[in-house]
Amino acid sequence: MLKKLGAILMTGFVALGITAGAASAGEMDLLLQKLVEKGVLTANEAQILTDETKQEVAKQNAKGTNEMIPSWVQTVKVKGDVRLRYQTQQKKSATSTGGTVRNRGRVRMRLGVEAKPGDKFKVGAGLATGEDTDARSTNETLGDGSGKDYLWLDYAWAEYKPMSSVRMIGGKYNALSKNYLWYTTDMLWDSDINQEGASIHVDVPNILMGDAFLNGGYWTLSESATDAGDAGMFYGQAGMNYSLNAGLENPLNLKFAGTYYSNQYPDSNANAASNPYRLTNGKDTQSADNAKYQYSQVLAGSAELVYNLPAETSSPIKMVGVFGDYVNNPDVNSNNTGWATGLKFGHPKVGAAKGDWQFKYQYVKLESYAWIDIYPDSDRYSGVTNVKGHEAILDIGLAKNVSLGLDYYRSDKITGASLPESIFQADLNFKF
Repeated sequence: MLKKLGAILMTGFVALGITAGAASAGEMDLLLQKLVEKGVLTANEAQILTDETKQEVAKQNAKGTNEMIPSWVQTVKVKGDVRLRYQTQQKKSATSTGGTVRNRGRVRMRLGVEAKPGDKFKVGAGLATGEDTDARSTNETLGDGSGKDYLWLDYAWAEYKPMSSVRMIGGKYNALSKNYLWYTTDMLWDSDINQEGASIHVDVPNILMGDAFLNGGYWTLSESATDAGDAGMFYGQAGMNYSLNAGLENPLNLKFAGTYYSNQYPDSNANAASNPYRLTNGKDTQSADNAKYQYSQVLAGSAELVYNLPAETSSPIKMVGVFGDYVNNPDVNSNNTGWATGLKFGHPKVGAAKGDWQFKYQYVKLESYAWIDIYPDSDRYSGVTNVKGHEAILDIGLAKNVSLGLDYYRSDKITGASLPESIFQADLNFKF
């Protein structure tokens, strides 16, 4: 008995050495193998020691407490995804009785890394496929003679958290996914757009029987080598988050926010080809180079109501929600509003496990001068304004981190000749 106890203690010291980096995992495996061969330990006891050591090392690395490895190295996280897409697109032609049909195979790859260089700091950077001139797409279309494709810098940011309720970020980042701007649809912002500039987020808990939040910042839209004044966008957002039956395991959540955008650019660039406020959607009543409407004060609002069913429910539907967005441009007297509304149900998220699913439907109507037309979802009528349409999305989890997405758009112009367009996308998504 004492012999076995001594062997276990010796193995424990070796394990401690491994967690501190003084010995290798191979050395411990060899020691345990010898002890098993001599009958000091059983194979089951040896396996238990191995598992416990691995768990301890993992805990130390997660907490950044492994003294032999720099703490920031232990916080490094690598993530990415690959998406395979089949897309068919059909649009009525303005010059003939028929229309155009386009079928495409597309692929997307994104790879990112995050780390914590200090207690209050976090940095991230990522690469993605796509074109450097298209901020709204990371797709590569198959069929160029198997030529090589490019990887571009998709984002690079640094975040500072001076206190638990305040966060600040700068660089190139996705404001929605990083929680520096909140909205519910892609009516105004394509999900692939990573804004460039700086933002701040402030949480104000326990106010007006809910939790308030504030977002704000400045984004650079274009930079001129010959003009000191560059085009930019200020924004500010205030919102509330209510748990309508607080204290229960699955609350009914209500969230809403109002946003103010102030777009600014120098008058000398008003008609320049590089001016980001040039309308690009057919101009309707404007010439190609006329930045008549400056979008100097755009007002937007978003709201979402979600009910999560009790975890023990046998219903295949675990969540039900309704949502909507609204935008208005006071600089213009007509054709200056947009709105979107929709519903979703199924599981709260898809991809964590096989069998998870979610269905979402939304209707969008965005008038010509409600919003700058280089930012909306590029899959909805090529991303222009003066558009209305339906979208239905079904996501199904095939396995952990593997999902199938089916997305259908039916869109048309609001004013002018009716030229309806249909797009169907089938995506296989792999996350790692």
